[in-house]
Amino acid sequence: MRSQTLPACSRCHQDQLLSVANMPKTDAYGRRIQLELCKVCDTDKPAAAASTNFLTTAGGHDLSRAEEASQLMIKWTREGMAAYVWYWEDPPPPQPVLHRRGRAAQTPPW
Repeated sequence: MRSQTLPACSRCHQDQLLSVANMPKTDAYGRRIQLELCKVCDTDKPAAAASTNFLTTAGGHDLSRAEEASQLMIKWTREGMAAYVWYWEDPPPPQPVLHRRGRAAQTPPW
């Protein structure tokens, strides 16, 4: 979402949201949970504060720092998920390919 289209923060009711992430879960009332990154409300959370700082300074407009931005947003998402007692599950490692006789395929030397 572009910042011009974001709603007001649901916590402070100010137009200070930098990002909103829709989670695939609902709260106790059946409402979809949204993680909000707010310049006012999230200054006490380490990953949120780092993301806010990045987005409100030149880093948010520097394409050469896209990898840094993606890592900060992942950390912010993990931090927000932890508030709901969720955790980020990394994908399992790839499994070896088996041949007909049940042996693992050999990796080519090249």
